Parts: sequence; C-alpha cells; structure tokens
Amino acid sequence: MDPRGYVLAVERYPCTPVAVRQARAFAGRAYAPFPWVDHDAVKLLVSETATNAVLHAGGGGFDLICHSPLGSSVQIELHDRSKAEPTRRPHSEWDSHGRGLELLDILAPGWSVVTTLTGKGLIFRLENGP
Repeated sequence: MDPRGYVLAVERYPCTPVAVRQARAFAGRAYAPFPWVDHDAVKLLVSETATNAVLHAGGGGFDLICHSPLGSSVQIELHDRSKAEPTRRPHSEWDSHGRGLELLDILAPGWSVVTTLTGKGLIFRLENGP
C-alpha cells in the first residue's frame, strides 16, 4: 500500500475566502468516520493552508486531497497554482495572521512543499495517539 494511504476525498475550490470554510468543513466530513483522528487539528491546518492559497497563490483555485488514515497518521495535501513557496512573515504577538507555518511546525513537523507541473503542493502528516 502507498505510504500515504489511499485517496479518501478530493475537492477543488476557487481561491475565494468562502472556500476556506468549505475546505475545512469538507476535511472534517472526510475524517468523521475515524474517531481516532484529531479532527480539530485537521480542520485548523486545512484552514491555515487554504487561507495561504487564497491570499498568496494568485488565484486559479486549489485542490484539497485527504488520504485515508494509515496506522496512527493521516496525510493531507493542498495543491495550488503558484510555484512560490510559503514564507514566514514577521508578526507581532497581537497580529491575527502570520502563524500558519508555525502551526504546521508544531502540529505536523516534517511538512513539506513540492513543485508540481501546475504549481506546488503543501503536504502535511498528522500523527495521532502514542
């Protein structure tokens, strides 16, 4: 079996603010049958990566790919149409933005970005349980 698990769900969204909420809800529904998956972490990181695509990918839409749980982990991919890699932006403790990559570092260490024929993919894996 593929080390990512099989593709559980795929959805394409336009790069619009409402798409962030839709992608977060879609991921929540995709993993609802799996009670051991940290649903809050899934929805938070999908929200952060989708927001990054909406704000910085230059339009064109993004694709969300949710892989089946494999052992104690799940892998999620968000592909957009920009080749520009995410960058850390300076922020103060009072800013309401600029923390997405820090959240990925904390909740999904080892996340990565790959260049694709049509842009890039941000890939993260959430480990659940001990």
